[in-house]
Amino acid sequence: MPIAFVLDSGSDYLGQEDTIETSCPVHVVSLNVNFKNEDTYLDGIDLTHEAFYDKMRNSKELPKTSQPAPQKFFETFNRLIEEGFEVIYLGIASGLSGTFQSANVAKEMLSEENQMKLHMVDTETVSAGVIYLLQYADSLVHNGLNAKEVHEKLEERKKNVAGIILLETLENLKKGGRISALQGRVGGFLNIKPLLSVGQNTVETLDNFRGKKKGIRKLTEMLSDWRENHDELFIVHSYPSRQMVMDHFKEQFSFDTFKKIRYIKLGSVIGTYGGENSIGFIKY
Repeated sequence: MPIAFVLDSGSDYLGQEDTIETSCPVHVVSLNVNFKNEDTYLDGIDLTHEAFYDKMRNSKELPKTSQPAPQKFFETFNRLIEEGFEVIYLGIASGLSGTFQSANVAKEMLSEENQMKLHMVDTETVSAGVIYLLQYADSLVHNGLNAKEVHEKLEERKKNVAGIILLETLENLKKGGRISALQGRVGGFLNIKPLLSVGQNTVETLDNFRGKKKGIRKLTEMLSDWRENHDELFIVHSYPSRQMVMDHFKEQFSFDTFKKIRYIKLGSVIGTYGGENSIGFIKY
């Protein structure tokens, strides 16, 4: 039986500069993004990443993101199964969003027969971490594994996936209530740049740096270690362009030794709290 993948837009699969190629079909269910006194937007469909950052830059309050209604997932799951596919859903971390729970409700809405053809994976990560797992899963299908076998492999592989992200500012964390106003003011005064790890359903602070250059230096050290055993790199960022990403690294680090580099621009889920000009990579 052929396999189709379903993601939610917290994967940042939509709206990327480069096409993410897979041998299996990929379908995306969008989260909702709401700015105060405006209509609700469908993430990645009627609100591009560029438009999202532009609106957030000019808004006094942070936007709010919310999970898709179970009916949206049900319609996608049911349609694909009725078309003859087994479905593997790779959802963003259940510990960071209610999206996976919404998809679980949708699964219960399916007939018992169709529930057997839906395989749910709480990736415990977001954004490019999900895209990496998608590509890994697609390679397993290409090598002849069935949906059940792919699901089992994903459950193991996801344990090693983490996003390492250096934030430009604490302002969005302050606005979103993730840190106190006092912490935000002190951090801003000291020009603090936090380095975060996103994975295993949690967000952890790895370090704090006074100034972007020190944070970039730490990232380059981590990338140098990573390069010794990997020839592919997933860069995550919220810069206006990939050229700006390369410009920030070029004095300290060369990407030339990587056979393949994929740039993933952060969307509304991480972008709401990370803000603009954040940068990092995916470890797996």
